[in-house]
Amino acid sequence: MDEPRNLRFHEWPMFNQVMTDEHDICRRILEVVLGQPVDRVESVETEKALEPRLGAKGVRLDAYARTTGAVYDVEIQAYAMRSLGRRMRYYQSIMDSSELKRGQRYQDLVESYIVFICTEDQFGTGLPVYHFEMKCCEDDALDVRHGFQWLVLNASAWELLPEGRLRSLLRYVVTEEKDGDSLVDDIAAAVARANGSAVWRQKGLDMLTYIEDARIQAELIAEEGYRDGMKRGLEEGREVGREVGRAEGREEGREEGREEGRSEGLREGAQQAEKRMGALIARLIEENRTEEVALVAVDPERREALYREFGL
Repeated sequence: MDEPRNLRFHEWPMFNQVMTDEHDICRRILEVVLGQPVDRVESVETEKALEPRLGAKGVRLDAYARTTGAVYDVEIQAYAMRSLGRRMRYYQSIMDSSELKRGQRYQDLVESYIVFICTEDQFGTGLPVYHFEMKCCEDDALDVRHGFQWLVLNASAWELLPEGRLRSLLRYVVTEEKDGDSLVDDIAAAVARANGSAVWRQKGLDMLTYIEDARIQAELIAEEGYRDGMKRGLEEGREVGREVGRAEGREEGREEGREEGRSEGLREGAQQAEKRMGALIARLIEENRTEEVALVAVDPERREALYREFGL
């Protein structure tokens, strides 16, 4: 039997493991990405769930790090995402509402950063770094002092960066190649230690395989959506044929029509169930709630609850 492959740093089980167990690596990654000093990281929570109020849309953050005066959401992304800008907007709103308690002043909000480390270009312009801040359109020099920053890194364009630590980090993210950078060396060592646990590694690979298969299935279902109109036309044509047969009084035709109708009804029901499950899986993956993908396959009650939550 072949030995299972190793998990890579950009795959979320490994990323979460390294960011949780190696707080100093988390701090150093933030310093390289943001280009500024970062205080000692007090805590890192992976798969952190935030829900602002009962019934509101919650989010699940890959790695939520906290220092004395700031919070950081660091996301690892290995495929293209839809509506990333609005996703960051919503993440920011929930992070802020979670940090500011009743009775606190707005100036009590700590600095916050949202960082997406991506293996693909999320915006399609080829830039290696996308840095977003709110500014006054009429006066760039005006500092609104909003206290947050958004950063999206396109690791696939690492070669466009000048020599330096960020180039070395993004190069490692997509290629696993090391160039002597101390942070990259330490990340690679942490990855090797985590992969040293065969049981943990296999669990991570199993979950990745399940989620990737589900994501591909959801994409295929979406791609085939344009065919629905043709399918409906064919169904209507078959029904017209059955009606003509019945009008002509052919008992055999009527029976065949009934049998075909029953069979088609069963097939349609199965297709609808598959589409519904595919849509649910796609939404869970889109919302980064990957740990719930496996659950919906075996827990009908949880599956129905999620159908209601997403209006499916």
